[in-house]
Amino acid sequence: MSHAALLVIDIHCGAFDGVHCEPIAQPDALVANALTLLNAARHGGTPIVFVQHCAEGKSAPFEEGSVQWQLHEALAPQPGEAVLRKHASSAFEGTALAHMLEGMNARELVLCGLQSEFCVSNTAKAALAAGFTVTIVEDGHSTWPWNGESVEAIKARANAELAQAGARLSPVAHLVTALRAVSH
Repeated sequence: MSHAALLVIDIHCGAFDGVHCEPIAQPDALVANALTLLNAARHGGTPIVFVQHCAEGKSAPFEEGSVQWQLHEALAPQPGEAVLRKHASSAFEGTALAHMLEGMNARELVLCGLQSEFCVSNTAKAALAAGFTVTIVEDGHSTWPWNGESVEAIKARANAELAQAGARLSPVAHLVTALRAVSH
């Protein structure tokens, strides 16, 4: 993974505090897995991009500038780590992400975060379309139940759709070894 970058997508305080929406499913596992990936990437020198969704409106769960919009405190960026603000579901749409990744010499992206079927999936699909190799942390993304479908079913469907589109699936434990071994 010598040309990889880790994208931590939309892990905002508002997904955990219950103010504008129910807390995310399995919050402790999501944060622990993302933190494990961050620590491995930092150890191996893998570039990290924190993606921060910017919603508008007082009742929006991730209203830009609000407390709920802040990234989860356990996953705070360190000096020199990139933070990318986005206004669409894909982190590529209307942002400088492709240019940023080019500057990092990143050709493979490792994705974790929120929401499985929206921002994680749409960012992965855009990355694949742009020619990146994409690895989805199969146990490193989450969502909310919707329309009678369980979180587990939504995550499994997102993983299957992304694998069919050409993404690799890998558990956190496997990626930790790969990310720690990189030295840029």
